Amino acid sequence: MDFATAWGAWRRRGRTVPVEPGELAFVAAARARPDLWSVVERTEGRAHPPEEAQNALLVLAAQAAAIQLEDDARLSSVFERTRVALESEGATGQQIYGLVGALLLEEAFGDESPADGFDWAFVAESLETLRELTTLDPERVAALESAFASGTTGAEQRSRRLACQALFGAAWAEGPDLITAEHLQEAAARLPPAEVSALSELVDHLAQVKLVGARRHERLRRALDDLGAAGSP
Repeated sequence: MDFATAWGAWRRRGRTVPVEPGELAFVAAARARPDLWSVVERTEGRAHPPEEAQNALLVLAAQAAAIQLEDDARLSSVFERTRVALESEGATGQQIYGLVGALLLEEAFGDESPADGFDWAFVAESLETLRELTTLDPERVAALESAFASGTTGAEQRSRRLACQALFGAAWAEGPDLITAEHLQEAAARLPPAEVSALSELVDHLAQVKLVGARRHERLRRALDDLGAAGSP
């Protein structure tokens, strides 16, 4: 969505003339996030809106796309299951669309590997993972750390526990969320260089316990390669 389309959709809000579903979804997203919309709206008429406005529009467009997933035959059923699971844990509609909007931005911009169009399977898999992540609580996170460190001793056990603390702190400090390449980068920055390689083993472990999907696992392994942290597949 470009700025002219966004401003036009906002001006047409509430009219009785038919409007496109995409416009309705965008207006709903703008109403849900007035902090972002005000940044975009203030730039109306400007030929070159600033980067802050561009970023705000991108987030609103992603949330509008998330709203439309409810009517997308490819993803509506998995979206509904995930929505129900998140709501059962107290998530608001705005929080849910924010999470899904972030997922759509990740699919569009978060992986540099060649791809033929939008990866709907990655989105569906990630929605299922989000549903699984709703079962996380402090006790289960602690159990994950213990399970990952079990069977090791000394320096290896210390490395594994530090990797858990760094990655879980980066990804789940504000509640369960999909693990992304950005979380790996943040976790690596928290670790001594000699401990970063344990992140690779942790990502593999999370894939085994279904907290990282297979397609996401491939993306994270590529991100680990960029960090120089990946071991043997």
